[in-house]
Amino acid sequence: MRNLIIGDIHGMYDRMISALSSSGFNPEEDNLYAVGDFCDRGPEPIKVLDYLMSLPHFFPVAGNHDMWLYGYLCGFGPESIWLDPRNGGMATYSVFKDLDETRKTQIRDWYGSLPFIRTTEKFIILHAGPPSSFDYLEGITLAKAFKIRRLIRKYPSYVHDAVWDRDYIRAAINDCGEPVKTDKTIICGHTPLEKVFHSDKYHITCIDTGSFVEEGCITVMDMDTGELSTGK
Repeated sequence: MRNLIIGDIHGMYDRMISALSSSGFNPEEDNLYAVGDFCDRGPEPIKVLDYLMSLPHFFPVAGNHDMWLYGYLCGFGPESIWLDPRNGGMATYSVFKDLDETRKTQIRDWYGSLPFIRTTEKFIILHAGPPSSFDYLEGITLAKAFKIRRLIRKYPSYVHDAVWDRDYIRAAINDCGEPVKTDKTIICGHTPLEKVFHSDKYHITCIDTGSFVEEGCITVMDMDTGELSTGK
């Protein structure tokens, strides 16, 4: 059994399958982790979600685009920020708005169970930047965070940082900030880069390689060996 992790997918089903195929992914045996953002921008979010939901050993975290879709499926929206052309939500909304309610409920419940952080012996997996304390995220699912948002009209800062913040990855790229104190490597997505970025000093690896960009790709990393595979 191998441990693989896939970068932001954004509704790009064919590129996802290509990347997984290139990595030699065996869905019956291998663990697949994911850094979130399964929907928006690309044309086939439902095919992506159906495939991921069918995997027996799938361990995702939620991204900001997943949160927008989840809010819509909970009857909150569609929010204007989600449908803003810069965010690509219309690609998802256009196929979800006429979807059977039973399917919507199935996907909503699956999304609601997603955590914002996963920790293994060597890695911390989240979508974007590390919050002030990783402990705050433990046990917080997308459904729980959404309930908090409805109570206080916004997501807690530690949730916001985990799915939206780009300051830490930018600091790592430019070597101009204080590294977090951890003996694990943070694996994140959220910030599209031309190639995978890694920094020992900042304990971080970013695997978002622009799935939805014409010249981009989806990256799969073998967490045990560091080997990279891509799908275009």
